[in-house]
Amino acid sequence: MAEEDKKKGKELLKLLNKAREYHNYLCDEKEAIKICNKILKEHPENRDALLIKAGSLSEVNKEKESFQLINKIIEKWPNHWEAYYLRGLLLFNTNEKMALENFYKSIKLKKDFNNLIVTAQLLYFLENSKYKDYLKQAREIDRIRYNNYMKNFWEWKIC
Repeated sequence: MAEEDKKKGKELLKLLNKAREYHNYLCDEKEAIKICNKILKEHPENRDALLIKAGSLSEVNKEKESFQLINKIIEKWPNHWEAYYLRGLLLFNTNEKMALENFYKSIKLKKDFNNLIVTAQLLYFLENSKYKDYLKQAREIDRIRYNNYMKNFWEWKIC
């Protein structure tokens, strides 16, 4: 029985990694959702599959479904940072105040390059000088990724 559980665990991890690859690197959100649905059919409470699916749904213009799924994740796991980060992303262009509240909650739970850099970006757009603090923290977490982000994704030159 233990051997069978190990095999199932490896299969699940392989599917999760495949879904992450489709979502994060190949930007094939429909395929990522398809893989997540396959995982969720057998493991309906798999948080990683739910998070990947939520992130992918928002990329295929299914923001309402994504928002509902994110809220379900937060209800089930209120102390996990990533769902607040995803909800902040959904609100980024529509409700900056609520987006920031979600990013701050995410950062409070776990400082991650992603939630720090997106908070810096939104604060910069809002002309709030605190963005510099978040940039500094993001740089401390991952200098190489920070340099790449600043070179390729930052909207305006920072003085």
